[in-house]
Amino acid sequence: MLRYSVKDIVGLPQDCSPAIYNDQVAVMDTQIFGFDGAKQLFSIDAFAIGYVTKGYSITEISNNKYTLDVDSVFILAPTHSCRLIECSPDYSVRLLLLDSNAHNLSIHLNYMVKSERWTRNYFNPVIKLTPDEAAIMSQCTERIKEQILRRECPNKKTFLRLAIEWHHVELDNIMQIRLKDTTDYNQPLSRQQMLAQKLYLLIVNNYRKEHMAKFYSEQMCLTPQYLNQIATQELGKTLSTIISELLYSTARSMLLSTDMTIQEISNDLYFPDQASFSKFVKKMSGVSPNNLRKTNPHQEAI
Repeated sequence: MLRYSVKDIVGLPQDCSPAIYNDQVAVMDTQIFGFDGAKQLFSIDAFAIGYVTKGYSITEISNNKYTLDVDSVFILAPTHSCRLIECSPDYSVRLLLLDSNAHNLSIHLNYMVKSERWTRNYFNPVIKLTPDEAAIMSQCTERIKEQILRRECPNKKTFLRLAIEWHHVELDNIMQIRLKDTTDYNQPLSRQQMLAQKLYLLIVNNYRKEHMAKFYSEQMCLTPQYLNQIATQELGKTLSTIISELLYSTARSMLLSTDMTIQEISNDLYFPDQASFSKFVKKMSGVSPNNLRKTNPHQEAI
C-alpha cells in the first residue's frame, strides 16, 4: 500500500500550483484522470477532504465502493485505505489536506474527529451536498487558499487557523443535518456496528497513550478475541493493525513536519524509550526515524 503525506501529494504533477502552508495545510485543484498511483491501494498521513467539481468516479474506501460525482464530498482519515476503480476523463477534485499534527492550525478538527458524529462519518465517508451547501464549502476552501497565499501579514497563521475552523464548523453543520442513527439501507445499526463505532472512537481518543489491545478490551468489557473479530469484520483490519497504523501515521507526520527530536516524539507517543520507538518505525517503514526524515520518499510501501 502506498502512503502519502501532504508534502508528497502536493509534489505530484498538477496543472496549477497548489496553495500550501508549511507542508501542513494545502488546497489544490487536481484532475485525477491519468494518475496511475490513484489506482493502487493508498492511504494519506493527513485528513483529506475532497470536493468533486467535475466528472465522476467509482472509488473504493476501506473496502466499500462509492460513486462520487459533482457536489460529492469525501472525508478521509489517516486510517482509511483508498483505490480509484474508474473515473471519467474530466474527473476533478478540490482537495483540502490537513496534517493531523498541525495542532495550532487544526485544533477544532482534532476535537471533532474525536466526537461520535465524526466517528460515524468514518464508516460513511461520502456526503452528497446540495448546490447551496456546495457553494458554501467552495467559499470556505477558497478562503483558506486566500489566507495561505496572503503575503506580508503578521497575523497570517491566526487568519489561516480561523479560516480552517470556519470550514470545519460549516462541514460539521452539514453532517449534523445528515445525521441519522440508521445504515444506508434505512435499518437500525446492528449491535456489532454500534460496537465497532464505539471501538473506533475509543481508539482515536487513546491510541497515542494506549498501544495494547488489552486496554480496549477492558474498556469495552469484551474479550480480546471478540473485539478483534469486530475490528476485522467492521473496520477491515485487526485491532493491533489499526493502532499501529495510527501510531505510525502520527509518528511519520511528526518526523516530516515538525522540528521535534526523535526522543520528544517518542515521549509524546508514550513509547517506553527511544529505542522502542525507532524499532517500531523501522518495522513499519523499513528505515530508521533519522533516515525517514532524510529521504522522505513520495511512495513508501508498508
